[in-house]
Amino acid sequence: MSQPPPPPSQPPSGGYGAPQDPPQDAQGQPSYGYPQQPGQQPYGYPQQPGQQPYGAPQQPPQPPQAPGSFSKEPPTPAAPPGYGYPQGQDQGHAAPTQAAFGAVPPPSGPPTPPGPPAPPGPPPGGYGQQQMPGGYGQQPPGGYPYANTPGGMPGGGGGSNNSKVLMIVAAVVAVVLIAGGGVFFLTKDDDGGGGGGGKDDPSPAAEKNPNSPPKNTQAQQIVDLKAPSVNDVTGVAGAWATDKVFAKSSVHEMIVQDLETKKQTKISLKGNVCAASNEMTKDHKVAVVVQATISPAADCNRMVIVDLDAKKIAWDKTMPNADTRSVDNVAISGDTVASAWIGGSVGYKISDKKKVWEAKPSNCRDKGYQGGKSLVAVVECGRDYDKPQVSIQKLDPDTGKAKWKYEPPKGVKDVRVASTDPLVLVAGAGDELTSDVLTVGEDKKLKAKISLGERYNKPCELEVNGCYAMAVGPDTVYLSTTEHDGSSDLSETNEVMAFDFDTGKAKWKSSAGEDRTIIPFKMQGSNVLGYKTPSYGHGGEIVTIEPKKGKQTRLLKMPASDIGQGEQAFSVDAYSVDAPIIFENNRLFLQDDLISERRSSDDETPRLAVGYGPTGG
Repeated sequence: MSQPPPPPSQPPSGGYGAPQDPPQDAQGQPSYGYPQQPGQQPYGYPQQPGQQPYGAPQQPPQPPQAPGSFSKEPPTPAAPPGYGYPQGQDQGHAAPTQAAFGAVPPPSGPPTPPGPPAPPGPPPGGYGQQQMPGGYGQQPPGGYPYANTPGGMPGGGGGSNNSKVLMIVAAVVAVVLIAGGGVFFLTKDDDGGGGGGGKDDPSPAAEKNPNSPPKNTQAQQIVDLKAPSVNDVTGVAGAWATDKVFAKSSVHEMIVQDLETKKQTKISLKGNVCAASNEMTKDHKVAVVVQATISPAADCNRMVIVDLDAKKIAWDKTMPNADTRSVDNVAISGDTVASAWIGGSVGYKISDKKKVWEAKPSNCRDKGYQGGKSLVAVVECGRDYDKPQVSIQKLDPDTGKAKWKYEPPKGVKDVRVASTDPLVLVAGAGDELTSDVLTVGEDKKLKAKISLGERYNKPCELEVNGCYAMAVGPDTVYLSTTEHDGSSDLSETNEVMAFDFDTGKAKWKSSAGEDRTIIPFKMQGSNVLGYKTPSYGHGGEIVTIEPKKGKQTRLLKMPASDIGQGEQAFSVDAYSVDAPIIFENNRLFLQDDLISERRSSDDETPRLAVGYGPTGG
């Protein structure tokens, strides 16, 4: 796992994310959101070659390519420039004069005149994408370093945005670790045993016929979990839904609500949750990493498997060498659960509790895992905190050994895994935590790069498995554009954009409508699901979007709610999705992974989670 990286893979002809010819309206003009004429490009479509956003570095003159030299720049027009990814340069074994991934070339020639100012949108880097020294983006120890401790950080109802403040602590922790004598990395023990499956789809509740809209789309509230009183910011990561129950982590416990009888069962965890799996097994088991005791200073060292069907703990084991608060990652793939932290990693078989692997000191470490159809690890090697060697490895869930490895372009520091099959990464280059979406083929070659810049929302949190505001289909990547003016100056909206997996070209856009934003968050069969956020006097909506032309069909429409109630008790925006949006069996669940002390000015009790299902259902 610690071998030096090979040369980056050759991209396809046409460049990373090169746009295709836009669709036209009835008058033969390009549709809204696509290029109108040279130099005029509204939101929602990649820029044409040679057109750089205001303030972007200018492209330097390109030297002639020497015969036989290795270059990732094809002869066709280059992709639109994006933050942290200058164009026209080698990304791997570059000539000395060529820049690496994420480097900014010096300006050359007269500056390009700026275009019209961009419509309002999130700041560079995206809301909530605060940058950390070294680009590691490591979450605070345990994810919540001040949970239930005196002097914790203040917050209000909902509490999801408080997680952004906590990111600052991560830098302090990392610096202290380095200053205290250097950071040692770990890799997995080759002697781990195990058995059983590992190739099963962990989404057992997927609808049988996802392309058929239900007869009744009007929703009613079916879950309303109020947050318990706490003194400080407290972690409550984890929420899941089956056809019969909804489960949510709370303070020192997990709440499982029967969706038919409304009866709630409280499962004592004997400590706060530090990390939770986004996935569940086929038989509805989920994983949480829990503190050793209810003490706010306790280590995050217990792997707890909860059986949602039985509404009880299946097993509870102390993880080896997890004497730390830095555990912020746990993932399930098939029958394997894996967790990683600054000091190590471990994998178990869920069915028999058998340890599959355990970390040992090395030059490399597993930074985190993403589960699903495959188990993928983001691995960092080297002792240079500012210039880690990053690789993405598909693991054999029965042994923990890498059976497939991809090396991203030079200059990539931060990598989140949006999808394991097909493999889609969200990368940060240079000083950016999030700059590009990379699609990787089964041939272990980079297929396309989609630069996010200021046109597209940053879809991920800091965790390796924290990409909650995008979706990936078999041949398409779905992102959301940043907000911009609608049909009037008082209206703002955005779109879902579909990008071809192999070329990075934009296929179509699908609008949220007036006074709404839309978030692609999950696949349902061949379609992508979008969550339309509430607008004044209206509840949110879940729509399914077909993959050919972006046609929307409404699945569920929530009732209007007041501020602090229902949907509006949660800070869910296209530019900031802090926790998974859950949609199973035509039911929507919103949740928070942090809660905080109540402010005296708050009229409403903060919520842990709310849920909606069809009326009469």
